[in-house]
Amino acid sequence: MAKLITPEIFQKNTAEDYLKAAIDTAEWIDTLAIKTEYGRIWQALPEGQDGYREDVPLFTPKSMYDGSAGIGIFFIRLYEATGDTRWLTEAEEAAAHIIATKVGVEWYQTTLHSEVKGIIPVPGWAVGPYNGPVGEAYFLEDLYQVTGKQEYRDYVLYVADVLLEAAVTDERGLHWSDQEDITADGGFIVFLDILYRKTGIKKYLDTACAAADRIAQDAFPAPNGGKFWKLLDLSMIDFAKDTTFPNWSHGTTGTAWMFAALYQDTKKEEYLELAKEGLTYAMNIAVGDETGRLIPYQDHPVTGPTYDKYYLSTCHGPVGSTLAFRELYEITGEKIYRNWTIELSRGIVRAGAPEKHSWGFWNCQCQCCGTAGILEHFAAMYEYTGEKEFYDYMIRTADVMLSDSDHRTPGLRTWYDSWWRTIPTRVVSYPGLYVGVAGCASSLLRTYAALTGKKLTNLYEYHFFEKF
Repeated sequence: MAKLITPEIFQKNTAEDYLKAAIDTAEWIDTLAIKTEYGRIWQALPEGQDGYREDVPLFTPKSMYDGSAGIGIFFIRLYEATGDTRWLTEAEEAAAHIIATKVGVEWYQTTLHSEVKGIIPVPGWAVGPYNGPVGEAYFLEDLYQVTGKQEYRDYVLYVADVLLEAAVTDERGLHWSDQEDITADGGFIVFLDILYRKTGIKKYLDTACAAADRIAQDAFPAPNGGKFWKLLDLSMIDFAKDTTFPNWSHGTTGTAWMFAALYQDTKKEEYLELAKEGLTYAMNIAVGDETGRLIPYQDHPVTGPTYDKYYLSTCHGPVGSTLAFRELYEITGEKIYRNWTIELSRGIVRAGAPEKHSWGFWNCQCQCCGTAGILEHFAAMYEYTGEKEFYDYMIRTADVMLSDSDHRTPGLRTWYDSWWRTIPTRVVSYPGLYVGVAGCASSLLRTYAALTGKKLTNLYEYHFFEKF
């Protein structure tokens, strides 16, 4: 009689499998580690891969998007999941380098007024939270929360004070750049509001409100109801003049999220009203029903929404936009916002994710626009709702995430994808948090935590669901 063998490929993944994959990923990232005279950074692009540094919106090797601040956040989470102090030590080495190489107000002035290269030549994005010192401050604040070391909070306050010094005021109010989305000035407002919540220092909230009041002036009435924002001139990146993004990172739902957050700390009714108006606009251009909804990728005053184009993850998709709907539900208790949080989440699966690639969900695994962002979301939704529906979506997505990884070298794991969607043949393995494998592994850690009851540091987008 033939011996019965159960091969590994037949076995279901467990929480420990997700954790092991994250550890193996950390080991791969560390093959790119660079020891500096101050601490540690990592190569943003492995040698021998067909990628260019300009592929990714990185303007400092310390960024949260794909530099050491983001990788440091992943290592904090890995330490929290495993208790292994090695990962905390590596995060602290990254922090030491960041602190030793801090920049002042001149960095903002130079970056905003020099040629911004790469595929996104937008000055406000170049200095914004994902690419500049504010992202570093998010990482250092996370470290402060874990270690209690005052030097980390001191750096956060230093970054905030430099940000205040970099602000300019004209006849329309306070601002930093000509871009108002949450990847630029809007993101600074969110950062200052979070810092006010954690410290009670009023000048940060006051500055956030002054900048938000300027953005409030730029709301446009939408043809079908609600209000929307033209947060930047998208002709800078070759879109038709007056094109707008409805979703989160560069669009109206992100701005609604920003105003909802400010309302919680100011109780200014105009902020709550603007948040509601922004989501009314988004609901009125959405497609689908209670079994799944999506908000189009773009809108234009002449040609209308792009009803053939949908992102499915964080930047332009439901993962990001649901943050605003959930926030408004928690503020108001109005069930329509909770329902839309659930129905937009269902839209991801109804569109075929995580298995089916489509326009806006190409061969990309990352937190920004890929599978990792979706997995982070479903794990959060499972914890938020307790519903089996979202447990199943989480496990389904985690298993796809795991299966798409490359682990041919024992003890090392990575992911290869085409972050630059317009060149699908350029397949690269970046190490960063929002662009690469640290984000993939981080989302698996989030799943592990949901299954085991572990408490992990949240990515910054989820901070407003914490109780300070």
